[in-house]
Amino acid sequence: MLDSRKREAFASLSTLFRPKASTQSASLRPPYAHDMALFSTLCATCVENPCIASCEENIIVLDNEKAPSLLFTQGGCTFCKECAFACPLGVLKVEEEPTIQAIFNIDTKQCMAWNSVICNSCADVCDAKAITFFGMLRPLLDKERCTSCGFCYGICPSHAVHYRTISQGV
Repeated sequence: MLDSRKREAFASLSTLFRPKASTQSASLRPPYAHDMALFSTLCATCVENPCIASCEENIIVLDNEKAPSLLFTQGGCTFCKECAFACPLGVLKVEEEPTIQAIFNIDTKQCMAWNSVICNSCADVCDAKAITFFGMLRPLLDKERCTSCGFCYGICPSHAVHYRTISQGV
């Protein structure tokens, strides 16, 4: 309960910063989608979309092309494998290392911590410990440690965490 009050307080302060712009370009596919040609072909034929229902974090949604994609506004990916286990067409596979094709960064101009407000919301949710602080007020994201899980994206009260998609191989 205290965490939600803290987030609400930070969110009210975030109006001092630039509002969140929708800068994400391409849809992000679930972490077990490795063959994009297969994904594009077979996912369009799936009617029940069990990968969406099986997602324990509720971050898999249908994009404009009616294909499963990740939406990090309310949470992130735990890499639980449930979407892959639920996939009846074998498009999502656990045999390969899960990857989310995104690169995350922190916009220091929007970040409340970089602007002298004590906030560590992004670091609190980062299981990979990819977000550390230089001093008390300067969060840094280690791209080598970042799993692109997306938990830091939706939790940021000033919308300073951004990501861009990277090409997904065929």
